[in-house]
Amino acid sequence: MTTLKEFRPGLLLTEVSLDDFDVRGAVIIGDNYTVVWDSLSHPRDLQPVLPLLEQKYWVLVYTHADWDHAWGTAGLPYHDQPIIGHINCARRFDEEAPAELREKQKAQPGVWNEVVLVPPTLSIFEDEMELTLGNISVYLHHLPGHTLDCIVGFIPEWGILLAGDAVETPLPVINADSPIEKWIAGLQKWERNERVQYVIPAHGKIGGRELLRQNSDYLQNLLAGISPNIPEKLDDFYRETHRNNLRYANFRIG
Repeated sequence: MTTLKEFRPGLLLTEVSLDDFDVRGAVIIGDNYTVVWDSLSHPRDLQPVLPLLEQKYWVLVYTHADWDHAWGTAGLPYHDQPIIGHINCARRFDEEAPAELREKQKAQPGVWNEVVLVPPTLSIFEDEMELTLGNISVYLHHLPGHTLDCIVGFIPEWGILLAGDAVETPLPVINADSPIEKWIAGLQKWERNERVQYVIPAHGKIGGRELLRQNSDYLQNLLAGISPNIPEKLDDFYRETHRNNLRYANFRIG
């Protein structure tokens, strides 16, 4: 079941506990527009959000096309609504997302029948984009790393960086095609930005710019062949993730 948590006036966090991990989205409420930040994993996940969209202009933003961030769209009245994502996010909806949905439907009959894959429909961007909501703006920035289509959103008026999967605790998740060097550079750029006061990732604890440093240090250590510091107690998902991260990083330097 999705919980709504007010982080500050105008920003509600949407949080869902899945089998292996929790995932977090957001609803950003401006004077003129509302932004739904990720549609989470399943149409049912968006039910608590619906009352916030009544008689409001709103847009949906995908941080990337992973199933736990973009498969809940059918739970919204999405027809004719702007849905924004990186250009690589739109490409992933062509073949990758349908193939993964078929796999999940085969593995768990009936569970995923309500999912409708809805790709970005408007204002697909490459590097950055500004969304003006009236009293605040949300600046979308491409930050490839976890996936090639990952983006972050910065709200300068509130000092908040919505980090999606570019930042994760206890540790980031590397994929076979993750551009780790670009990922590190992007994290370091945001860490140097003194306007960033809060970092809100899609998975793990909320904090400040120290989360950016923790993630970039972990990635740098992997590339350097140095064993990074990780918590002694990791659940099975992140223990397996760390093993995979080591393999992917060693492949790059081997």
